[in-house]
Amino acid sequence: MAGHVASIGVDIIVSILTEYAKKIVDKAVRGERLSDWEVGFLLMEATRRTLEARMDSIEKRMASLEESLRTRMEALEKRMEALERRVEGLEADVKQIRSSMDSLRDLIIARLVETLARKS
Repeated sequence: MAGHVASIGVDIIVSILTEYAKKIVDKAVRGERLSDWEVGFLLMEATRRTLEARMDSIEKRMASLEESLRTRMEALEKRMEALERRVEGLEADVKQIRSSMDSLRDLIIARLVETLARKS
């Protein structure tokens, strides 16, 4: 709520300053002499507007970068999940191969024992 109130306050001040700047510009257009303070105010107002435009541009760029990073992170997360599933599959394959190798070793040993028993 405090942020909202502050935003409204800033908006009102900006509106007042903009209106005052318009009055000074109208005075200059009529050919009236401007005081040093009025010239300084116009320069500060021009600087404020330039900075505001730059800030808006930076905020848009940041939002674009945030979205780009979010998209990339989601893609990386999906890729990591796929890699995890692949590793799990490979681990299951290795476990099955080890089991098959154990069975084959046991079979070979049994046949060797059988062969040696027949020869003795």
